[in-house]
Amino acid sequence: MGGQVTGRAILIGAADDGTRLDYLKRQLRPNDFLICADGGRNLAERSGLRPDWYVGDNDSGGRPDRLPSTLLPPEKDVTDLEMAVHQALALGYREMLLAACTGGRADHHLANLGLLEEISRLGAQGTLVDPYNEIRFLTPGHYRVENVPFYRYLSLIPLDEEIAGVTLSGVKYELQNAVLRRGSTLSVSNEILDGHCAEISISTGRVYLIRSNPTSR
Repeated sequence: MGGQVTGRAILIGAADDGTRLDYLKRQLRPNDFLICADGGRNLAERSGLRPDWYVGDNDSGGRPDRLPSTLLPPEKDVTDLEMAVHQALALGYREMLLAACTGGRADHHLANLGLLEEISRLGAQGTLVDPYNEIRFLTPGHYRVENVPFYRYLSLIPLDEEIAGVTLSGVKYELQNAVLRRGSTLSVSNEILDGHCAEISISTGRVYLIRSNPTSR
């Protein structure tokens, strides 16, 4: 892998939700580096975004024209988006924002959620966004979640059978050294208090942190 670089990689998939990526454009930073996975290039360009790198096998309408590219065979063992993750790592990025990766095919949707765990395993940080949600993968540790950009709801979704030592503060419904169990809805639909940051601690287990709004932003 290349040496670590300053900035963030934006990975754009081919799940076109009809929003023209307006939700993503509001979150972009000046030094973001856009990597498009196959048909994600078309979506990015229709949304007025200029890709920096193309990864794909061209089977969902993407094309490498005049871009630095990682060309893939149609028959392979990983998705274009996973290869985009590895390309971002190879370029030195350790922070990634994944967009246009949910909705449509359920298998790709679930696999892309799983990529957040793979990104974490490889020593980077990934966040998946769509018009309604921001999703992160958390392992044991302490996290501070600022209420910017604003999302009304905050939920923790257990991935392991039991999540121990869960403490939440700065939110409407606080928890102190609680146990969450997979399948329970105890930690769904919390809210960060106005003027506060959420403080989250987890002793054991893995969760998805999902911040969401009931309607498109």
